[in-house]
Amino acid sequence: MNTPIILAISALFLGGLMKFFWQMGMENRVDIPSFFVVDAFFMFLCAMVLIVVQKQQFTLSPRMAIIAALGGIFGAASIITIMRAIKSGGEGSIVYPIVSLETAVAVILAFLVFREPMTVTKIVGLGLGVTSIIVLSR
Repeated sequence: MNTPIILAISALFLGGLMKFFWQMGMENRVDIPSFFVVDAFFMFLCAMVLIVVQKQQFTLSPRMAIIAALGGIFGAASIITIMRAIKSGGEGSIVYPIVSLETAVAVILAFLVFREPMTVTKIVGLGLGVTSIIVLSR
């Protein structure tokens, strides 16, 4: 198996654990902003450790800083929305499959913006993924 696939599978499990801990917090009726601050602080801390471990300067062009900021804003809005959905009584087994349709948004945008090839295999795979999420969320 090649490195990108191994990393993607690792991210799958790590992301699943992250969302499980979010659900655990919401099930325990935590204050969303307080929970989010601690969550974000540790993401920031991990990013700083990564910079130090890699012995790399912090370098980012103004354009990429804006793109990173937009990613952060949309990411924060997504996290807060997921947490509110669960805290308001949504079941993780329904909320998370619906949220995972975000992959379809990323694939469509990659096709439109980066002109990535859209093959029949990719369309069928995306369709199967969307179908499985719909079935899981019922």
